[in-house]
Amino acid sequence: MIDYSEPGWEKRVLEATNGRGADIVLDGAGGELGATAFTVVRDGGWFSAHGAPSGGFAAYDADEARRRGITVQSIDDLRADTTTTTITGADVIARAVAGDLEPVVDRVYDLDHVADAHTALEQRTLLGKALIRVG
Repeated sequence: MIDYSEPGWEKRVLEATNGRGADIVLDGAGGELGATAFTVVRDGGWFSAHGAPSGGFAAYDADEARRRGITVQSIDDLRADTTTTTITGADVIARAVAGDLEPVVDRVYDLDHVADAHTALEQRTLLGKALIRVG
């Protein structure tokens, strides 16, 4: 396992792949971390920029992606096509009410501790969602 919070993690990714790079990179962090993650995608690979908790989506060079044959998908590319999707928001709510969907909630915070929840999100210490209890 490679810990992306440790300096030089991208070099370890390349070492682990014999210099080839990763076939697919799912970037949920964005910012500088995401931009670095783009550098370890193998030629012909896939890069998914779908997160931005660091303040913005990963910056990458579109010309480099084309030259290297990297397919880049963003959160906009991953949205459901409303002309072909048969599951509605009401369907999702009904499944949640029926107990078919189970959210992953790491921690529950009272409203007066919302700053702590925000800090946990910024520091990426949550292993699921933070739930804010109101009232």
